[in-house]
Amino acid sequence: MMRTNFRNTARIGLAAAALAGAITTGIATSGIASADATDDYPIPNRILRTPCTAEQIMAAARDVEPVYYERYMIDYNNKPAADQQGAQDRIHWFFSMDYAGRRQYSEDTATNAFYEQMSWRWPNWAKLFFNNKGVAAHTTDICQNYPAGDMSVWDWH
Repeated sequence: MMRTNFRNTARIGLAAAALAGAITTGIATSGIASADATDDYPIPNRILRTPCTAEQIMAAARDVEPVYYERYMIDYNNKPAADQQGAQDRIHWFFSMDYAGRRQYSEDTATNAFYEQMSWRWPNWAKLFFNNKGVAAHTTDICQNYPAGDMSVWDWH
């Protein structure tokens, strides 16, 4: 009987020590969570590096990724005029920057939820441009074949 109590006590002691070790290890290694951008997150590298304009990307998407273009334009047309103009202004600003500026913007949006104010007005305001590496690859492959300032791509019906 005494032997059984000793075994149970030993097992409980070992289990407690293992649990304490796991908790201590977890505390020691958990640290503060952090995030950073990579060359493909949150904005695909091809978009960070492209010389194309927003309108060239949109025209390419219209032709090679029509479902994504259509979804974006339906969402765009369901927004108030002020949000539509805000999205245009903000994406024009983004594409006016060089790689370093775009890369910093990507880092800022990855690490600060409050950085991009347009996202609070319309969360998907840049989805056609930023959200899909496949779409980014297909559009940036051919975007230079389209005119840079063709604002008609924003008028979809």
